[in-house]
Amino acid sequence: MGNSTHVTVVYQLAADSRNRAEQLAENIRIEQSVEMSVDTVPDSALSSLPDIVSVTPMDENHWKAVISYPVSIIDKDPTQFLNVLYGNISLLDGIKLLDVNDDYFNELLSGPSFGIDGIRKLLKIKNRPLSCTALKPVGLSASELAGRAHQFTRGGIDIIKDDHGLANQSAASFKERVTQCLKAIRSGEQHSGKRTCYFPNITTSPATLLSRFQLAVDLGADGVLLCPQLTGIEAMHEIAKTAHIPIMAHPAFSGPYVIPRNSGFSMELYYGKLWRAFGADSIIYPNAGGRFTFSKETCISLNRQMKTDFCNFKPCFPVPAGGINLHSIPHWIAEYGNDTIFLVGGSLYKQSAGIGQATATFQQMLGNDE
Repeated sequence: MGNSTHVTVVYQLAADSRNRAEQLAENIRIEQSVEMSVDTVPDSALSSLPDIVSVTPMDENHWKAVISYPVSIIDKDPTQFLNVLYGNISLLDGIKLLDVNDDYFNELLSGPSFGIDGIRKLLKIKNRPLSCTALKPVGLSASELAGRAHQFTRGGIDIIKDDHGLANQSAASFKERVTQCLKAIRSGEQHSGKRTCYFPNITTSPATLLSRFQLAVDLGADGVLLCPQLTGIEAMHEIAKTAHIPIMAHPAFSGPYVIPRNSGFSMELYYGKLWRAFGADSIIYPNAGGRFTFSKETCISLNRQMKTDFCNFKPCFPVPAGGINLHSIPHWIAEYGNDTIFLVGGSLYKQSAGIGQATATFQQMLGNDE
């Protein structure tokens, strides 16, 4: 699939007949390229039209369309790449992206700067799964959040990230929060005897995103949390290219892109390929059995996609989250394997023994680094 002049995209079409499916494929072909009736396209622009490779049935009401786009209409522009994949057709019903041929990604994007191995090196942990928790809730002062960070660190947590709702609120401004939390974490490390990494949330407007990222670096943050759907996916790519510190991508605002049956993207493509290609070193997704509705089969497939061979990109850490119960960790380790970061927030806060002891129990569940 695909070659140096074309990139091949696979779509699922919701249609009750072959004729309707072929009509949808033709609509995609036009809307994602010349955006005008084919008989009015000048001869000099006909080479911009994609080719419909095939339209084949998947089930009674769904068809698979394979369409080959000339790379000349993308011209190595990552944002235009996204536009070609799902620009105008995002406004049409019954079209879902399933996959994109791997070949063109290498020409366009550079993938994670750290990936699994890079994050393991930061923590000096070779084999076991990693632990992560979230500082919350929004509304606490910087000193209150730092106090929680200190307790998590004393318990031996591997990674502390900001909750994605922590921005630059007056209760805990970005600079004050990061400064105090880092101080508390470095102090807690003296008790735990191990490294804990802090990933503050830098999600903000495109105009101030890079300056907030640089402030996080200057203050000594070990990584950053970013919501690509809010900042723009290419903004993540620009940050990743600096290779300063790793990026943990959060799925806020992305639900409409992956949840509907007949529109958007497959989760494996959107999170597992696109976000990884655009530079995410670790990717949070809502785990099965928690507060959200992702199936176990989808979560397992997504977890594997983030780690499987894909172009020349580093594998990235999957981060299942969204209401994981502390006591279910052994089960999920068996399902996902060691190359997973388990994000447990609310369940740690609920433990009657307190945050520090709950974190120590969490760490024991992950085993030794052998």
